Amino acid sequence: MDIHHVNAQSDDEFIDEAVLTLTERLEQHIDEFGHAILGLSGGSTPAPIYTALGKQDLNWNNVSVFLVDERYIDPSHKDSNQNLIRNTLLAHATIPEAQLFFPDTTLDIEPCVVRYEQDLAELLSKGIPHTVTLGLGEDGHIASLFPPVPAEGYGDRLVMHTTTDTFAVHDRISTTMVVIGSADRKVFFLKGEGKKFVWEEMMHDDNAEIMMERWPAKAALALGGGVVVTKW
Repeated sequence: MDIHHVNAQSDDEFIDEAVLTLTERLEQHIDEFGHAILGLSGGSTPAPIYTALGKQDLNWNNVSVFLVDERYIDPSHKDSNQNLIRNTLLAHATIPEAQLFFPDTTLDIEPCVVRYEQDLAELLSKGIPHTVTLGLGEDGHIASLFPPVPAEGYGDRLVMHTTTDTFAVHDRISTTMVVIGSADRKVFFLKGEGKKFVWEEMMHDDNAEIMMERWPAKAALALGGGVVVTKW
């Protein structure tokens, strides 16, 4: 499995390496295709990365952003991933509103999923490669694909409704492996001993029969384009 792994020695280096990884990819896609598409995951780990990324001198008018997953709560809620992106990346980067793709969580959950899937289908139909950022939960989840990941997570849908009783906010809207797996770069941001433990457990688990259910991150990495920025 071909993975580019950078382990930072400090918090500042972690942010710098993460921003460099994303900036280089966005610039490359703008140069080659005239546009770049970036899918972002939420969480406390990437928040300072997104703030620093937004301060980069990029042609933000040529960038579209979508959410890899979202919690089914009001978009202004402190735990909303849309709220996170608006308060970090978008506090500095002037991306046109028409190029921001977020689930409309003011709708009922099923219309929300359908609408978001339609929006992403249109965005990703343009033939422009997309990059996604990902974390890794200590239970092995990525996006809001919680193990055991149902077959729908690997089907032909782009977006699905998922649920969790382990983490805050029961109902989630998540992109599937169609979106995550087809990204030309899957960029993981991981910090701390807990994440190191689960990463190493995953990488040493060779049980192919349960990989897709148990380790969606490994299934995504098996498709190529893996970049892992860590501090541990």
